[in-house]
Amino acid sequence: MSGHKESILREPLITGKDITYAKITDDILLPVENKPNRAWWIGFIISLCGATLWVVAVSYTFWFGIGAWGLNKTVGWAWDITGFVWWVGIGHAGTLISAVLLLFRQNWRNSINRSAEAMTIFAVICAATYVVSHM
Repeated sequence: MSGHKESILREPLITGKDITYAKITDDILLPVENKPNRAWWIGFIISLCGATLWVVAVSYTFWFGIGAWGLNKTVGWAWDITGFVWWVGIGHAGTLISAVLLLFRQNWRNSINRSAEAMTIFAVICAATYVVSHM
């Protein structure tokens, strides 16, 4: 056993001849800083159609009531309570992920916590739409 400790140097993260941090940054920001390409527009139009369909469906439900779904009076909240509980459960999962990583004091948790907390906020908003739409 030797009397000194040697530092273990890790390999460089960037290897290659012409690869620099600036080039990597440029490659990452290229889609954001340029005009949208054809694939982006196709995805945008599909998303816009989905959002329009959602507005039409919610408007139809508000106008005609949940009877338009084919529900009778005995099960007025059947699908709504299922969806509400689903989104509340997803919200709890995001909170649980953040809490577990915090309790175990993981130093690498920041980006995962942001995603989990964003997921929680999104899920709470989705769950709230079920309650607000039936007030």
